[in-house]
Amino acid sequence: MKPRRILISALTALMIVWVSAAEAQSIPSSAVVCYLVGRIYFDNNGNAEVAGYFTDINGIGASDSLFNGTPSESTAFFTFHTTVSISSLPSNGDVTPLLGSAGLYDIYYNPIPKREWSSPGSFASGQLIAHFSRPELLLIQFNSFSFTQHTVTETLLSSQDFVFKGHRYNFKELTPGGITLTNFISNTPVSPAAGFAFVVPYAGNGVAVASREEGEQ
Repeated sequence: MKPRRILISALTALMIVWVSAAEAQSIPSSAVVCYLVGRIYFDNNGNAEVAGYFTDINGIGASDSLFNGTPSESTAFFTFHTTVSISSLPSNGDVTPLLGSAGLYDIYYNPIPKREWSSPGSFASGQLIAHFSRPELLLIQFNSFSFTQHTVTETLLSSQDFVFKGHRYNFKELTPGGITLTNFISNTPVSPAAGFAFVVPYAGNGVAVASREEGEQ
């Protein structure tokens, strides 16, 4: 019996190591990490609150698993939240460049989601699982086409383990180098939210940034 117990213990340990390794694999640099949907809530002074949800996160799940029911902002398990101040630069033809302030960007996991577009703060509920920082960014407003685009790199500052559908994850293992986000913003406002002058919708994606270890290879 003793050799059998040793064999079972060895196989169990091997399975634990295999599962941990499978969940710890980082996303290759330049590969798409996520797709997201959001809104920007402006006051009258150029300050904004930004909130939204993820439809897909590479290494965690796609739209068939990242929602608690029919996909929408209210059922999304994973959300993000940040604040930004935006100021206008002189127009360049039909292009208006805008400066966005440096700041922080947070990702949350809530196993019992209940978010509402009317309340951007509701997207900052649940477990804070990843905390990023960004530099100043340039937003490019295309006046003839009524949309604005920007790209910004979010550098991972800290992250926490979380368990989703029985598996352990951590963004320091998925995207240790951070995420570069590219967002496309409509210049046409949607329904207003209390306490804000106007709200605009957007959607975008993120790609993995090379980690220090990848850069040294």
